[in-house]
Amino acid sequence: MFGTRALSSVFLIAAVLALFFIGGYPLAAALLAVSLIGYWELSKAMNNPNAVPGAERSPLPNKKKFDSMDIMAVVGIVLYYIVMVFLHDTSYQFAAVITFIVGILFAYVSKFPNLQIDRIANLIFAIIYCPVFLSFIYMTREFGDDGKWLIWLIVISSWGCDTFAYLFGRAYGKKKVFPTLSPNKSLAGCIGGVLSSGILGATYGYFYVCKITGEKYIFIFTAVICMVGAFMGMAGDLVASGIKRHKGFKDYSKLIPGHGGVMDRFDSMLVCSVAVYALSLAMIKIW
Repeated sequence: MFGTRALSSVFLIAAVLALFFIGGYPLAAALLAVSLIGYWELSKAMNNPNAVPGAERSPLPNKKKFDSMDIMAVVGIVLYYIVMVFLHDTSYQFAAVITFIVGILFAYVSKFPNLQIDRIANLIFAIIYCPVFLSFIYMTREFGDDGKWLIWLIVISSWGCDTFAYLFGRAYGKKKVFPTLSPNKSLAGCIGGVLSSGILGATYGYFYVCKITGEKYIFIFTAVICMVGAFMGMAGDLVASGIKRHKGFKDYSKLIPGHGGVMDRFDSMLVCSVAVYALSLAMIKIW
């Protein structure tokens, strides 16, 4: 099991780093594929009945039929990515999301009472939380010339925090912060992960970003962005864990051997990428 998990980790890390470095169409295509898988994982998860308190969790969510609303969702996700990649304007992306939500509401009205409002709410959540949030990785990478170095702040914030939170938690993690939601998360791990991400961000900013931008103090911004991104990434991790516990299963899927599904592996990066992109916009304006 450990060997399978380690091999999967190496392949996954190599693929992500290569796509982040290349950017452009290959990154967009990969994110679209991951988004569609992540949507389906979330859709199945949200379709699960609420867990019975004290009952043992099942390995995976219950199976779910692919219905007309799922077709509508897939078409909407594909069109959203087409708008993002070829129109290069966030206002069009925002308009695409709003148009899609309005379309879903019309579908609800036209199919009433056969279509439940819970299904509509879960559908919108599944689309926004995975496909739309993941798109911020592409938006960060394509952030002009700065995107080539901004994209690595997502890696530092997400994976850097995960790594050091684990190490600090193992060494000093006596006090648990979310014992019911995430029993393995400790206060020391959370603090250590966020602070370590800030240090990594400052180091990256000082030794690399300062040189390529000519901005002497930009390492302060990279440190702040990585700390906030790490904090938001942990929030994303907890949300994904909360859904699993609320719905009574352990992994979203078995797609990645030893890791689970897309939502198990990229849960922190989803929210982290939104934070990094938003703070990068603010940084560019301030600077």
